[in-house]
Amino acid sequence: MIDYSIYYRRPINTDRINKELEECDIFISAFNSSDRVQKIFEEVQAKQKFWFIQPEYAYKPLEYPTGYPIVAPNELDEALQLRALLDEVGMLHNKKVYIDITGFMRHTLCFMIPMLAYAGLKEFTALYSEPLFYKKQENTTFTNSTSGNVRPVRGMAGSNHSQSRDFLIIGVGYDSKLINEVTTHKDNSVVYPLFAFPSLSPDMYQQSAIAASLGGDAAISGEWITNRKFAPANDPFSTAQALKSVVSEIDRKFSNANIYISPLSTKVQAMGFALYWFLEGKQRGAVSLILPECTGYTRETSEGIKRLWTYTIEL
Repeated sequence: MIDYSIYYRRPINTDRINKELEECDIFISAFNSSDRVQKIFEEVQAKQKFWFIQPEYAYKPLEYPTGYPIVAPNELDEALQLRALLDEVGMLHNKKVYIDITGFMRHTLCFMIPMLAYAGLKEFTALYSEPLFYKKQENTTFTNSTSGNVRPVRGMAGSNHSQSRDFLIIGVGYDSKLINEVTTHKDNSVVYPLFAFPSLSPDMYQQSAIAASLGGDAAISGEWITNRKFAPANDPFSTAQALKSVVSEIDRKFSNANIYISPLSTKVQAMGFALYWFLEGKQRGAVSLILPECTGYTRETSEGIKRLWTYTIEL
């Protein structure tokens, strides 16, 4: 049994990053236009730094940052994106690695967990910078466009039982369109919404709840209330524990249930979903991590930096 409470996490004052955070061998950050991504990249001390520019942001070469190696794949597929990144970064074994997950696409972030383990990395430190607030509040939209296709992240599909009941555990965020796409895709599933609470700030829970209420029929169903669960927005390990608890609850009531998990909330919670799948869901079987295919993503949605979190991810 995995006890997620023992995993290490700590907040860092953003004015003391170079004093409180040790130098690493390799630092990777997904580039976007937000100050919180660019400030952390400047402040972190590393022997090597890499910018990872994902095509969903639609940056042109003239808009790329300068001064450090850049990995800018053209493919939307997460496996091809991460392969391009690892080919450029090189060997990770026995290296002290920091990865700022703030600007990552969810599908790439989720696939990164099994990909890094396959590459031989046993441990890395994930960084996440909390915003002071989102500029458009409950009207914030992160994903600009999708292909309309909802699918498992590469390699993260379970072998489902055709005669068993389907259950969908969905991380609830601001993107109501994505919630609607996922719940429509699994319209015969029993839905368990997992809300980010405590949220990054007191008003963000209300904002996400308002936004999520526009997520289609599932968001106004009785199950949306009776099956509602909670996990902190800034803690991947508590998120993984919450998923574990929901799956255990389902398993006590139904045999051979098919579980679908879809992280549509914060990047931290997305990492928690991926950790649960990698450490437990994969072994359970019939657990699939699914996401809508994102084709366009907003470059900047937030204002300021509240604090920086570090998480020790053990693979």
